[in-house]
Amino acid sequence: MSDIASALTHLARIRDPQSRAALALGVTDICVAKPLTNKTQPLANDILLALAHKVEETVRIQMASRLADCEWAPRGIVRYLAFDAPCVAETIIKKSLVLEPEDLVELANSGSREHRILIAGRCHIGIAVSDAVVAYSEPDVIDRLIRNTSARISDSTMTICMNNAIEDEDLSRLMLERDDVPPGFVDRLTARISDAVRNQVEQHFDLEAGKLDEIGENAPDASTAEDSETQARKLVERMAASGELNGTIAVRALTDGKSLLFDYAIADLCGVTVEQWRVALGMSSMRATALACRAARIDKSLFPSVVRCMQKAGRIQDDLPADAMFSAANVFQKFTPGSAHDALRRLAARV
Repeated sequence: MSDIASALTHLARIRDPQSRAALALGVTDICVAKPLTNKTQPLANDILLALAHKVEETVRIQMASRLADCEWAPRGIVRYLAFDAPCVAETIIKKSLVLEPEDLVELANSGSREHRILIAGRCHIGIAVSDAVVAYSEPDVIDRLIRNTSARISDSTMTICMNNAIEDEDLSRLMLERDDVPPGFVDRLTARISDAVRNQVEQHFDLEAGKLDEIGENAPDASTAEDSETQARKLVERMAASGELNGTIAVRALTDGKSLLFDYAIADLCGVTVEQWRVALGMSSMRATALACRAARIDKSLFPSVVRCMQKAGRIQDDLPADAMFSAANVFQKFTPGSAHDALRRLAARV
């Protein structure tokens, strides 16, 4: 073994760049092939560290790529590559199980913004790490952390995320998809999305500010001779005929508490009757709601808000099984709008 050690140490002193690169990748492959002994691993680690200081960045990227998936890779070289330039560190930060939480915290504190973005996207980071990555209050780092649903987030960091998300419609929607958002934040986020939906509708249809409220509030009182059902139906028919009816309008009606208007709008968008929609809702409220949203081409990001509004209206039970939301959300992946329409009609026919 001493002869091998002497030979490798000698080769590490080679000045030719191509030879150094070949040696670095060769020793890396030896480390990855199978676990080294307690005696050889420190030696391999030292040689790789010595070579990493001398080889080109492109070679270090290759070393990192090969070591990232290796559970027994020498810790020293893994840490060195993690603290290297972001293009080198990326695969190590993303995949390596050799890195410890304290390594990630140290890197978040001393590394660049690009390093923190990479750490924020790493699967299953703990509270100490997520606290460290948001310490600089960098919007793109916080954005990445919010999107990382596997990350554990403390209450204080959740507050930072909330304060950033509340100013951004897309982030508000992403926050609502997380399972760990405190209940106190939900209403604020939902209100943010509701306001965004209002603005989107007014801009899309070139409505004057407040006109949407006027339509919704005045429509039920348009004729005292007509009941609320008829008023809602006629309003939806007029909007559909003029091409103004869409999923955004339906969601807005729901968030405003106008359940009748929502029923007729969602039924029209799904190509079913209001009676069929209500029967399907009675058969399986969560599944019917998911199928209707998919058939009406309502964006998946709005689905949690739709569910909460339906729960608030007493149309979906509050004490749902833990996996109910997840199962319903799968509708958006498994069904096209057309197949969701067919499934909704079949659900309504189960009487």
